[in-house]
Amino acid sequence: MKEPSGVIQLWFERKQSFTKEIIPYIRYMMMSGLPVFLSLFGILFVYRYVNLLKDVPPQFPIAWIGAIVLTPLLCYSPLRTFLREADVIYLMPMEHKLSGYLKQSMIRSLRNSTLLLLAVLLVFWPLYRQGEGYIGIWFAVILLVLKAFNAYSGWQERRLIWNNHRFIFRIIRWLLMFGIVLAWLKQDSFSFALTIVYSICAVALLYTCYRMMRKSSFPWGRLIDEEKFTIRRLYSFFNWFSDVQAVPPIVKKRYYLAWLIRLVPYRKASTFVYLHLITFVRTEIGGICIRLVILGGLVNYMVADSLGLQGWGAVLSLLFFSMLVTIQSGTLRSAHRHAIWKDIFPLSVTLQQKQLVHVECLINYILIFILWLPTFPMWGGHAYQLIVMLAIVLVFPLIRAMQLQSALRKAEELD
Repeated sequence: MKEPSGVIQLWFERKQSFTKEIIPYIRYMMMSGLPVFLSLFGILFVYRYVNLLKDVPPQFPIAWIGAIVLTPLLCYSPLRTFLREADVIYLMPMEHKLSGYLKQSMIRSLRNSTLLLLAVLLVFWPLYRQGEGYIGIWFAVILLVLKAFNAYSGWQERRLIWNNHRFIFRIIRWLLMFGIVLAWLKQDSFSFALTIVYSICAVALLYTCYRMMRKSSFPWGRLIDEEKFTIRRLYSFFNWFSDVQAVPPIVKKRYYLAWLIRLVPYRKASTFVYLHLITFVRTEIGGICIRLVILGGLVNYMVADSLGLQGWGAVLSLLFFSMLVTIQSGTLRSAHRHAIWKDIFPLSVTLQQKQLVHVECLINYILIFILWLPTFPMWGGHAYQLIVMLAIVLVFPLIRAMQLQSALRKAEELD
């Protein structure tokens, strides 16, 4: 087999370098309790799913569920190029030779995202066979064709000059793909010929629009920003399990949480309350906590509704997600560890530490309380389990606060 050379060799070298870089963090993640919990969650999902397949209700919305689950996997086409900021200087002069480099990234992206789509489709297939629009293996073939078109569309959208055009095209593409998938899943409601015509027209419309829009030949800035965003997200995840290399934080406005910042009094005594609260709201620390609360709330509801382990399964699930969100919120402590300016303020270190502990404790109370609310299906008739869960809600944030105080005190003594 001929060895890749030039820019293709560069792509393989960067991919191998990135793989070696993240392997230690994957090892730390595997040693945590996350894989075990995900295995337990998978077992619970399989149990509930098999019971559903045995007795599917007549009005069960198979088509809508399939469209909601499959459309994101169909449309989402991430692209890892392993590009760096310095490439604008060193690789841009040979941009016309980078087609092989980009081809490797596209093949990798299409392969991985297609395998994920097929895995989810395989899980959905037994339910799909009981639906009204079952057309056999042809549905999988249609999805594969649409997946290839979405990979092409994702690249064309990256090349668009204006960000607002890219956003509009992405929304339109997702809506059209949702309609196509839903139409193929509801063959009793739509005629076969009409579904084919709609699918072809939707694809042709998008293709024509992409051809008409102004595009750059190689969107350097967008590809580099996408690569940096992916790395930040990845290291933010690994930061749950181990200290990772410092990467610039992702800052977002999050208007739906910004009102919390305005509640902080404008006075000297609230300086670091404001700092840590706005850090939580606008950085990935808060974003990960929000996603954990959504996932944990869903899992807690499913476990509580099934009364797994006679209700104690919901207690264990609440405890596990409480640990996860408090570990993530605990990274507030190190969010500004390399900043010099915070030591210039005429505020005592004791006051800084006290305000950090108060903010983190308040955040943990709110997050754990929200995690507890979806367990309402088992509140009646399970008094002991309910008492333990309330103890977790009330006591766990205090335990984490005391641990944080102890850690800050030890760090101060070492300094």
